[in-house]
Amino acid sequence: MPISLRSVSFASLRQHRWFRPALRAVAALIVLWLVTWLAVPPLAKGPLERIASEQLGRAVTIGAIDFQPWSLEFALRDVAVAGANGAPPQLTIGRVYADGELQSIVRMAPVVDAFTIENPVLRITHLGDGHYDVDDIIAKVTAPPNEPEPDTGPARLALYNLALTGGSIDFTDQAVGTTPTTHEVRALALTVPFISTLPSQREVKVEPHLAFALDGSQFDSSAQGTPFTQTGKTDAQLRLDGLNLASYLAYLPADLPIKVQGATLDADVKVAFEQHPRM
Repeated sequence: MPISLRSVSFASLRQHRWFRPALRAVAALIVLWLVTWLAVPPLAKGPLERIASEQLGRAVTIGAIDFQPWSLEFALRDVAVAGANGAPPQLTIGRVYADGELQSIVRMAPVVDAFTIENPVLRITHLGDGHYDVDDIIAKVTAPPNEPEPDTGPARLALYNLALTGGSIDFTDQAVGTTPTTHEVRALALTVPFISTLPSQREVKVEPHLAFALDGSQFDSSAQGTPFTQTGKTDAQLRLDGLNLASYLAYLPADLPIKVQGATLDADVKVAFEQHPRM
């Protein structure tokens, strides 16, 4: 009776002493993955909402949480920060995604291969006299801690492929003119390929890119620098293409000797600076 090599090979593997422990370890790992995949999202949702709400002083809700323990991918969907006094949400985010790396365990610091924020929408209202509808959040976040913490320098971390896409900002000014004025930022995009405070990677250059449309006018910028070295050397370039200033003329002082009817702004600015450590 012929015997296949495959069956003989499998039979020989079963005779090894390590076969059963290895099989049990694999089975236990698969069960652990399944349990965490099913348990982490419902268990984490409530505490995350509570902690965020306490930190901001506003109700924070999360639509859903996705977690894949086998790849350490984590995502929050439909995040919302409540508006003041029943107003529309102050901030909504379609998705926050992070792809963690096992290097975090070895380095004892967060190492994230990708971090993205998708479709954030921020609403801000200027109430007049320098007050905004986010004053309570700013006061809550910037309040000094009850006990001062020692300065240990920047947090240890390494973040790769940071991106913000599809962002929108609505800035409503109720203090200028008889009717509220709204300025709109659309197509907001920010990318940073790499940021690290780990000592071995502080010399790596960071090259962020920022672009958006402000009231229909395009803005683009790029930079290159090493922000975590002692010198903090940075080269930046800013470009504005036909920014229409008509909606900003109401902010000019009323006693100007001239009256501006309209204006547009084009700019291409390059900035370079370097900070030398103090002796």
